[in-house]
Amino acid sequence: MMYWLSIFRIAALAWACVCAIVLLGLGAHVLSSVGGLRLPTFGWAGLSVATAVLALLTMPPMLVIDFLRSGAFTSTIVVELSWIGFLGVLFLATGGAAAANASDFWVSCDTWTPALARTVCSETSAAAAFGFLGWIAVWAYTGTLLTMLIIQAQRGNYVWQQSVKEAKFQGGSAVPPVTTTAPGLYDTEAKPYGQAAAVHPAQVPYAYPPSTMVSPQTTGQPIPQV
Repeated sequence: MMYWLSIFRIAALAWACVCAIVLLGLGAHVLSSVGGLRLPTFGWAGLSVATAVLALLTMPPMLVIDFLRSGAFTSTIVVELSWIGFLGVLFLATGGAAAANASDFWVSCDTWTPALARTVCSETSAAAAFGFLGWIAVWAYTGTLLTMLIIQAQRGNYVWQQSVKEAKFQGGSAVPPVTTTAPGLYDTEAKPYGQAAAVHPAQVPYAYPPSTMVSPQTTGQPIPQV
């Protein structure tokens, strides 16, 4: 396990939860205020509430379940990448929608009347900022995790069905060195005089110097005696 990746995971998801809480408050306040004011509909408000609710209902339980038990389905890397990546898209959409509304304001928020309208105008810019901040944190984590998965897959270590806490990320190259000579065929180590050299099972043992004596052989006929 890489401890820095686990710490980065907790920090990124915790910051995304903070951004979700802010978006939930801003979106709910704008939705409750626009009805009594002659203001255009702020589409980002409903999207921010939906994004915040989904993030707060899923990310904190994922952290708690992973902390309390091991091997949970919600803690696997493939589930985290899919769901948290989807939440990152929602954060980006919220920030983009709020920024689009803020860019349509022709005058500064200080000139809006009454005071509640000025608050709604300021909250639009704040929602754009926190939407983008949540998106950066979430996608920074998912991008880092995806990069680690690709590197590990190239090394033959597939950990996408494990959790970040349990995954064993390998460092360096996992390819074993290649030997060019078969072991046991040749022994280049110097042997002391009188020590028998190791013989490969495929080799036939021989003596040195070779013997010149010829052993007698029987031809099938008796040898005459004198």
